[in-house]
Amino acid sequence: MKTLVAFGLVPLFAALAFANPALHGTWSAANVQGRPLKVDFAPNGSGSINDQPMRWQVVGGALLIQQNGQVASYGFKIDGEKLLVSGGDLAQPATLAKGAAAYDAAMRKQKPAPAGASGDGQDLVGKWCDMRSMSTYQGGSSSMACFELKRDGTYTYNAESSRSVSAGSTASQSSDAGRWTYKGNQLIAQSRSGQTHTYNLEKRNHPKNKRDPMICLNGQCYVTFYNKPAW
Repeated sequence: MKTLVAFGLVPLFAALAFANPALHGTWSAANVQGRPLKVDFAPNGSGSINDQPMRWQVVGGALLIQQNGQVASYGFKIDGEKLLVSGGDLAQPATLAKGAAAYDAAMRKQKPAPAGASGDGQDLVGKWCDMRSMSTYQGGSSSMACFELKRDGTYTYNAESSRSVSAGSTASQSSDAGRWTYKGNQLIAQSRSGQTHTYNLEKRNHPKNKRDPMICLNGQCYVTFYNKPAW
């Protein structure tokens, strides 16, 4: 399960990074949640996941990974040349082998996409938001839901809503995170809660501002938060 605990609130990185030297080095798997995975653990608490930088430490029996401003907590067990990992944003436990051989072999088997192709969904990377507001003589309401699809295959989701009436006001918030993949015209989200959701995805441009691209999931449309070219 992911937690937003800052690393500054737990014991210092340097001391804990050396607490389990058996983790040091490279571990990999050919297929973890639909893609090859390679994790590098450096003795000083730095490292990378599929060549994207991260920080790590061990607290008790938990392996904490910090990446993209968030911290994920995993259970782990080292069995000879194998590393068993569970929890965090994994829908099910994964087994990684010592070294990069499994990852390298899987990457060699992948066929490169033709120039301009977007079958891997990398053109979807970015932040997308749906903002709504409504006012009446009795009060008003507003809501904003945003999700960010990251290049490393992870996503975050945050939603806020508020309502104001003569009797008072109410507000609510929700959030989620996990991993995403794109297949055909479907976006597949594997939540850290263990649930998997599949959405039919359609690319559109904003009806009023044709320069702003949108993606619609099961008919609900989200417009780009950052500057992106139209579809």
